[in-house]
Amino acid sequence: MRYFYTLILYFTLPWVLLRLWRKGAHVPGYRHNWKERFGIGGVESVQPVVWFHAVSVGEVRAAEPLVRAVLKRHPGLSVLVTTTTPAGRDTVQQLFRGEVSCHYLPYDLSASVKRFLCVIKPVIVIIMETEIWPNLYYQLEQSGIPLLLVNARLSQKSLRGYLKMSALSRPAVRSIRHIAAQSEQDAQHFQRLGASTAQLSVMGNLKFEMQLPDDFPARTRALKDCLGPDRCVWVAGSTHEGEDAQLLAAHRRVLESCTGALLVIAPRHPERASEIAALCRKSGIDFRLSTGTTSLAGDVPVLIVDTLGELVYFYGVALAAFVGGSLVSAGGHNPVEAILAGAPVITGPNTDNFRNVYQDMIHSSAARMIDTENALADLICEWFRDEEQRKAVVEAGSRLVEKNRGALQHCLQLLENTL
Repeated sequence: MRYFYTLILYFTLPWVLLRLWRKGAHVPGYRHNWKERFGIGGVESVQPVVWFHAVSVGEVRAAEPLVRAVLKRHPGLSVLVTTTTPAGRDTVQQLFRGEVSCHYLPYDLSASVKRFLCVIKPVIVIIMETEIWPNLYYQLEQSGIPLLLVNARLSQKSLRGYLKMSALSRPAVRSIRHIAAQSEQDAQHFQRLGASTAQLSVMGNLKFEMQLPDDFPARTRALKDCLGPDRCVWVAGSTHEGEDAQLLAAHRRVLESCTGALLVIAPRHPERASEIAALCRKSGIDFRLSTGTTSLAGDVPVLIVDTLGELVYFYGVALAAFVGGSLVSAGGHNPVEAILAGAPVITGPNTDNFRNVYQDMIHSSAARMIDTENALADLICEWFRDEEQRKAVVEAGSRLVEKNRGALQHCLQLLENTL
């Protein structure tokens, strides 16, 4: 079955490359370093290599505390982080500033995987969340390289998809040295996919281990001065196509009650800033891009963030934070960053990617869920007026984060034992 799967991959390769080129028209990064996707260009290291794979921005940020702990504990090891998207690669470079090597994950073609492994020669591979690649897993097993799947999650929808290809997915799952699942439910799903109880443990969620940047206090003070110290600011972070028009409609309603309020929209993919700008023009709403902004003391009602790495600082000046991907079918995004930054969290109803996290948050009054743009606007206005209510939500969120810490130590122990 794996040979048949590989044959299909080779036949579809021209379309894959065409899609990559087309995506590069909007995101130039897709056209850069494309040889890496065939296992070409890896840098040999004189030190043993620990290889982390994190698909994109969210997984990279979740991996950050674990990568930093490895760098601190094992100065004799070299760390490689692979990603699938340019945004993920940019995030690695921004977070680690040359402390780790960065590369695109090779396509799951036998020749590409073999070529890559022959160059980097990893002593261990740690894959974040859920990425099951039959050829990669097979080659790692054949080479005797231990593979760990950490912060692992497997939704019911993903499980159904993998079960349809069980002839491929079951052998791949059985080749994993250990699976550290986020929850008991995730562990049960992996068992249905063929994992043994000896392969499994429940670690919690690494995303609760996030830390604020060292420059967070200084940057947020400067940003507050820039935006206007008395402005009512709310942030919509990690938004997706289809959400922005709803957010702008909600902001028009907010402005009716709070003249001078500012909406900061930070799209999940910064290259979408031009699309949001076009929506603003169409709606007759004045806006400004964050690049080069030195002052927003005037009446500009919308700021569009068009760079990576800035969202946490905007959360730090927000009186309310809507976490995107939840008013459309994108599954929602990580709310922990907003909680740590001191912003009360709002989410839409689509939170499949963080279902357990949001269930706990809503149950403990650490977040509010809305399902329409009008409900969002009403809640924003309510929080603008009620400081005590905002503080109660933020404090409940902080308690929840502290309660759920511990996944990092679980991962580190697992890594140490395997090494």
